[in-house]
This record gives sequence, structure tokens and C-alpha cells, in this order.
Amino acid sequence: MSKPSEASAKKVACFEPREQKMDTQKANGSVDLDKMAPEDMTSKEYYLDSSAHFAVHEELLKDDIRTKTFRNAIINNRHLFKDKIVLDIGCGVGIFSLFAAKAGAKMVIAVEKSNVIEYAKRIIRANRYDKSKVEDIELPEGVKQVDVIIAEWMGYSLFYDSNIQSVIYARDKYLKPDGIMFPDRATLYMVGIEDRDYKEDKVEWWSNVHGYNMSCVKNYVMREPLVDTVDKRQLCTDHFPLKTFDLKTMTINDIDVDAKFRLTALRDDYIHAFVIYFVAEFTACPQRTVISTAPGAGYTHWKQTVFYFPDYVTIKHNEVLEGTYYCKVNLENTKKLSFGIDFQFNGQLSSLQTVKRPGGGSMTPEDIDPCLCTHVIYAFSEMDNNQLIPMEKHDLKDGSQPGFFERFNAWKSVNKNLKTLLAVGGWDMGMKDFAGIVKSEKTMKKFAESAVKYLRKHKFDGLDLDFEYPGVDWRDSPKEDKQKFTKMCEILYATFEKEAEASGNERLLLTAAVAAAKVNIDKAYEVDKLVPVMDWFNLMTYDFHGSWDQNRAHHSSLNSKDDEKDDTMYIDFAVKYFQKLGMPASKMMLGLGTYGRGDTPAMPYTGFKGETGFVAYYESCVQIVCEKMKETWDAKQLVPYIAGPYNQPKAGVENVRSMKYKANYIKKNNLGGAMIWTLDMDDFRGQFCCQGKFPLIKTIKAVLHGQLKLLPKEKICSACPTKEYKNFKPEIQPQTTEKTTKKPKKSKRDADAPSPQDVCEELKDGQWPDPTDCKSYYLCRGVGSQWGEQKREVCYTGAYFDPNEKTCKWVGMDKLNCEELVEGYENPVAGVTRSTDEAGDNADDDDDGGDDDDGPSDGAASKKKKTKSPPTKSISILSRTTSEFDTCTVEKAVEFDPVQGKLLQFSRGCSMPPPSTGNLTQQAQCLSSKAEGKTICVKYCQTSLCNIQDIRSLFGVFLLKNRGININLIFWF
Repeated sequence: MSKPSEASAKKVACFEPREQKMDTQKANGSVDLDKMAPEDMTSKEYYLDSSAHFAVHEELLKDDIRTKTFRNAIINNRHLFKDKIVLDIGCGVGIFSLFAAKAGAKMVIAVEKSNVIEYAKRIIRANRYDKSKVEDIELPEGVKQVDVIIAEWMGYSLFYDSNIQSVIYARDKYLKPDGIMFPDRATLYMVGIEDRDYKEDKVEWWSNVHGYNMSCVKNYVMREPLVDTVDKRQLCTDHFPLKTFDLKTMTINDIDVDAKFRLTALRDDYIHAFVIYFVAEFTACPQRTVISTAPGAGYTHWKQTVFYFPDYVTIKHNEVLEGTYYCKVNLENTKKLSFGIDFQFNGQLSSLQTVKRPGGGSMTPEDIDPCLCTHVIYAFSEMDNNQLIPMEKHDLKDGSQPGFFERFNAWKSVNKNLKTLLAVGGWDMGMKDFAGIVKSEKTMKKFAESAVKYLRKHKFDGLDLDFEYPGVDWRDSPKEDKQKFTKMCEILYATFEKEAEASGNERLLLTAAVAAAKVNIDKAYEVDKLVPVMDWFNLMTYDFHGSWDQNRAHHSSLNSKDDEKDDTMYIDFAVKYFQKLGMPASKMMLGLGTYGRGDTPAMPYTGFKGETGFVAYYESCVQIVCEKMKETWDAKQLVPYIAGPYNQPKAGVENVRSMKYKANYIKKNNLGGAMIWTLDMDDFRGQFCCQGKFPLIKTIKAVLHGQLKLLPKEKICSACPTKEYKNFKPEIQPQTTEKTTKKPKKSKRDADAPSPQDVCEELKDGQWPDPTDCKSYYLCRGVGSQWGEQKREVCYTGAYFDPNEKTCKWVGMDKLNCEELVEGYENPVAGVTRSTDEAGDNADDDDDGGDDDDGPSDGAASKKKKTKSPPTKSISILSRTTSEFDTCTVEKAVEFDPVQGKLLQFSRGCSMPPPSTGNLTQQAQCLSSKAEGKTICVKYCQTSLCNIQDIRSLFGVFLLKNRGININLIFWF
């Protein structure tokens, strides 16, 4: 190795082999490792000092995520190291010390207890320093305190073979009060996985070893955690943060973990094991810098720690598994850890259609409103060998069960104008796969051609590129990737055009999510060259700030703060800067986040994401109402904050008011539109904020389209909403033994309520209260258009429809008195005339109303006839409270799936083959032959994407058309 320059010699010394000869034999014949040079050590000595072997450090140095993250955190933040005194604890071969010296540190003091110190560069030539534990040394040259402590103290499961106690000791003794630690925060996470094959290979294998039964070993194998790499496609629950450790404040007593956990299933699957991993953060860095050991985040030498169950758990989508995880660390020997996991699971095998929602963030394709946005992006897809592949197993069809891709794109049959795109990339993917794509022009063409086939196969209308970020060094992307990104986009666009011309199909769309921070824009994009080949750009004008930096400004403010003269981290700057670089306003989609960031941990009340400093919009509603946090408004930045004790800002969030300003900004600057990240962080079921469904997104749409009458109210709930969403099933009454030919008695509500078609035809677009039930209202949208929607909606449990504010308002079940709540309100629906005979047996109970295919309508209300009209069916979509199903006297109960076009299950009896082998027509005829004068309750599958009109055409016609049968069909969801 060449000799360093004089300047660098002031900071570090050369690598030099040990020249002096020492007597390494003790009086008793044992070896004195402290006097032994590493080149003289044998396997016997390495057994006692394994860290001295170069192979150990080779693995660490080749761990790119570990080494490069430390490098970027240090080198890219020279302002934190320039002229500072740095202490590197457990320096190994000294790589982090060299990074610190390069970043401008005045002095770097490296400490290592292993003999590998002899391979490291001596720290400061003028302050010659021998190997030692940090507890045994004093700082050189009278230095009493240091400015920065660097320590890679993390071990497997965070604390196995960790030197955390040395780091805490050094912090307390040597770190200045305003000193910095690298890293300074770590969070331990748990997730559940399906792992049958590997478990059988590692555990069940002992049952038959070359013909011999060695099952007795299995118990010991099960007791020992497995350290290995887990494929993220095995994950079948959400990620739960067990405990966060703040290195600036934690003590030795904080090391042990005793944490309750709550895992929610992401799909129907088996759980064979729990996985423990950690995320370490460098919060002193302005740019978010973390080391993530999560499955799928990239290989690290820490891998993940797997704890297998003795048996397995069968779990349904959104069922919850709860328990306690504990870990006790032996401070005398951190290789001795005591682990324990206690849990219980009382899941009931619910039908695939039942959507349980223990928190507010469990969204499926069926929760999307297809008429809310013009384009919907499915995020994300992954890459394998430069080709698109699904990120999750549930994306694709599994047997007869439609996958998420199919269910997602089926909404285009409801809204013919809807376009869907598939996104590739994302923050977690990093730039590794991008590097493979842009390796050569040949690999770019392979990606483009395979992308066309993949998108067409799964019925997507375009591709959204979300590579974060090409040419940005701290994302491990070389600067030449900036030009390669442009070339890739040009090839994609040309390939899409060529395919469209050859096939006659509409060209696939090509869009890109682009960074909004100036430093990243400059490094990543040749804007003028990208504009001709991109349909539009999704500006990620959010996450400017967060818990990872020292700036507690709002993460997505329109304007700069008063005290930041050189600030570029806000929306208005990003938009004007892109325009300056040549991006037309019409191709800019302003990115709007439906969440907040700050230094507030994710709220345990609904627990959307479990990420430190992250709060979904609906969670902020609950924090304000239930946690009594105070909401404040920043008139300069035009954004809200929620504040805790002493009115200190805790998180910069969003609300209806801030979205109005941002939507108006889009209109004022003639931008192309808005890109919302994401649908599921809005209050998409209208449960938590009392503003209806999707209040933030509906605000944006109402402003952009000038439909101010449809704006959600700004005020949120005044009372704490229920903690869990309940999707109640009806209580099916036992079949009566009394024979009768009478039809079920109709409730006053069914008899008096007009159909949605009648209401919408007379009152046009809007939300109109049901005069017979304060918990219900009529929703009329796009009356007269092909995507129009006319239906009766039911508010969530404990809420009524406020006719003045046009939204569901939560009051609680004990206060749900309809007469008092709507007293004095003159309901326009009361004057709506109905198109069916009010007194006859065939009055329309249909929540979605209208005639079926039984013949033409009777015409205007003035032409109502007194003669008996042909029989029609009655369809009622009832509320989710079980008491309201009392009017349904069930003679038959079936389950119907319009996607498969067949009945799935009979509650009681047609003598037919199993539903999977029978066809719809035969089964419907079997029902109808026994159903005259009866009531049939039909469960409508949640996984299907058909609306009520589709049900009537696919199911009801078979039962009723031209058969002269009186049947009430009552659907529940």
C-alpha cells in the first residue's frame, strides 16, 4: 500500500506489520494473545479470538448495505465531521475510521479489543495507541470528550454478540452533550411468514435420517432460532415494531425486550414462523439514511432471525395474531440470549368475502372507488432477470380465486374511462434492479419487450417508473445512470409505440415518479430529453422532511418557512424548478400525500404502518379526537400540524383545508393534475374522520372540477370513533315450521322509501337523506352518464346521515335517535313520487331500485296503474347492524359470486350437485321451484367486483323473469 500524503498522515497512519518480537508464552504455558501478532496466530488462538481472523472482516466489508450506508452517512455529511473528534468503537480493520478521516475529522480514535487492530491503520501517528476495550482506555493528548461516536454495535436480532454496553459506556463517559452517534436509533420488528418447505428441510427432516428415526432432535432444533435470509414473498402478515432504542438516551436496563405484538394477516395463508429483524437509523443525516435488515430490503450479513412454531397456524385475511415477545441479554456474554414468544390465536375460518378490519389500513381492490380518479396505479411490481414479476403471491390468480391484478383491473368494466398502470420500483427496491436493466442497450430492449407482454397479459394500460433515484450516489447509483435512465425511457416509449402500431391497440402509457428535492433532480434527470417520451411526470412533492432529519418542517408544505432563506424543500420551488428545466406544466402531476410525518411514533390506536414518525390521515383524526392532540395551522406553509404536550409540533399532517390549497395551486398553475400517495391512507371507509369516504381525495377532485358543493366538510368527528370496523353478518333465523303462503311482511321502511332511481331522476346529483331511516341516504352521481351511480348507502355503525352537512356523523349507538337527530328538517326526498304501486304487493324495496328485465317501465308517476303489475323482485342492501335483519325471514340462504357466475353455498337444501359442479341456471331454477312466496337472503361475495346491476343481470333474471314468482332477495355484504 502506498504511503499516505503528509496531510492524511496527520489523521491516520499506514498499515504496518508488527516489527517487534515479543515473548508470547505465559509462565503456565498458555498463550498471551495480547502479545501475539495476528500473523503468528493459529487455529488454537483464533478459537479464543475469532474476530482477529481476516475472513470475519471480509464478510463485513463485502456487506454492501452495511458498509455503503456507513460510508454515505459519513462522507455525505462532512459538516458533521469537519474538525471534529471522532471515536470509532469496535473499529475492526478501520474502514469507518478512514471514512471519518476522509470526511474531515480533526482526530479519529479507533478502539478494538481483538488482535485485528494490528491489521488496522494506527489511528494518529502522534498519539500511538495500542488495542484495548473502550472501558480500559483513556483518550489521548488530554482529550476529555468527543464530538462523534461511530459504532456498528448491532448483532443478529439486534443484540446477539453485540457490544451495546461498550457503546453506552463510551457515550456516558466521552460524548459531548450535543454530540452525535452513528447510528443513533434502532427498531426491532416482527413479521409472520409461510415457510413450509424450508421448515420441513430443517426440522421435519430429523424424523427420517437415512431410514432412522431421530425425532428426539427436533425439539432442540425448534428451540434454537435460525439465522437465514427470508424471501419477502413469504411474508403473510404486516410488520410490527416491537421496540425502538434511542442510543442517545437508553441505558443498560433498556436492552431487554418485553413487548406485546399484534400481527394482521395480509392474505389467507399458513404461518409457520415469526421473523425478527431490525432497522438502524442515522437521524443526524439530512437525507433519510437507514440500514434495513427486513426481508426483501437486500442482503446483509445480519440476515433475519427465524423462530419456528411447533405446529402451524391457518389464518384468514385480516385476522389478528397477538402475543408477547421477550429477549433477555446476558451482559457478561452477549452470545447468551434468552428468547421467548408467547402467543394465542383464536381465528375463525371466515368466508373469503368477509373483510375484517381491526385497524383502518386494510384495503383490498374492492375498496377502490372506480369513479374517483382518472388513473389508478398498482404499486408495486418487482424485477427478476430484467423482467417484471409480481411482488406478492396474491397478485396472480390462485386456482379459481382471482388475483389482485384481476380484481384491480375489473373496475374498468364499471368505469369505461378508467385507466390502470403498474408501477415498478419504489423506495425499498433501491437501484439494484435498475442497474441490471440499464447494463446495456440489449438489456434495456429486453426489459421493454417483456414489459409490453406483461402489461397486456394482466390488462394494465401503462407502466409507471419509480426508480429512486438514478445517478444519486447516496442511493448507490453512479452518475452515469442519469443518462442511462433517459435512454431506457426512450427505448420503452419506442417499444410501446411499435407494439401499438402493430397490434392496433391504444399505446401503453409511460409515466415516471420523480424526486422533488433539487439535489436529486440535478443528479437524476435530463428533463428536456425526457419530456418528449413521457406521458406525464408524478412529482413526489412529499417527504421533504421527516423523523430522519433535524429539520422539523412540514414534509409537504406549499411554501418555505420564514426562517429558511435558502430552503428548496417545498412544493412551489420544486414545480418552478422543473418548469425552469423545461418540463411543461401540463405534464406535471403534483404529488399529494394522504399522511403526515414528524417525530411522532406511529399511533398504536390503528397502527397503519408502524413506522416511526409516520401517521396516516385517518390516524391523525383519531389522535386529535381520542388522544386529545391539538391541531394547529401554519399560515405561511399552508399546512396543519398536530401537537402534543407544551404545543411542540409532533407531526406535519394533511387535512381537508390543506388539500383545498394544494388543489387550487394545481388549478392556478395549470398543472396536469394530482397524484395521490396513497388511496389507503385516506379515510377510505369513512370510519374515523366523520367526513365520508375518501375525504382528502374527494376534496382534490371537487376543487379541480369546480364542484364545490361536493366538498367534504373540514370539521372532523367530535367524539372518539369505534376502534374496530365491524362487517356484521346477518343472523339467519331458523326455518319456521308453520306452513304459509303469505309473503313476508314488509317493513315501513321498505314500503315508504322511494327507489334510488326515482330520487336521483328527480333531485339529480347529490346526497339525499332517507326519510324513513336516518342512518341511510341516497347517493346520486353522474345521473344520465354511462358511469352514473344511483344507490342507497348506509352509514357506519353508530352514525347517522346529517342532512345539513351531507355526511355520516358518528354519535354512538346509545344516542342514535332518528327523530331527534333530524327534527325540523324538511326532506326533499319525502316529496319524490315513486314509479311503482305504493299499495300493491310489488312495491319496489330495491335499494338500487329500478325495474329488472321484466318489461318496460310504467312511465311517469302520474301513469301509475291500480291493476296488478307483473311480479318484480325486491333487493335490500341492509345496514351492518344485525337487528335490521329481523325483517328477513329466511327460507333459503345462498352465497353468490358474480365473477365465477355461480352459487357457492346453500344454507338449506336443493338436491343438486355441489355448487362447484352445478351451473347457475340449474341451481337458480332449483331455488325458484321451491321459493314462491318466500324470502331468500343472498350473500354477495366481497371479492367480486360487480355492482348491484350486475347481480340482477347475472342472478335475479334466472329466478324471476317470466316465472311469475314473488320472492324477496335481500343481499348482504
